[in-house]
Amino acid sequence: PWWNDLVTGLPNPLVQSGFIAVPEAPGLGIEALNEELIAAHLHPDIPGLWEPTAQWDAEWSNDRLWN
Repeated sequence: PWWNDLVTGLPNPLVQSGFIAVPEAPGLGIEALNEELIAAHLHPDIPGLWEPTAQWDAEWSNDRLWN
């Protein structure tokens, strides 16, 4: 499937025996995102890859800690 090529720096195929190995590299554990492939498979309602999200700047949530 095309999603095996979404990132570089992980085993290919990504899923082996029903599992994805957890990378040991820092951060997300990947080398890079394949932005061309991501852009080619965007949902039709998404206007573009890495679009600004200024509409979320004024949003807030009332987070609570429950015991």
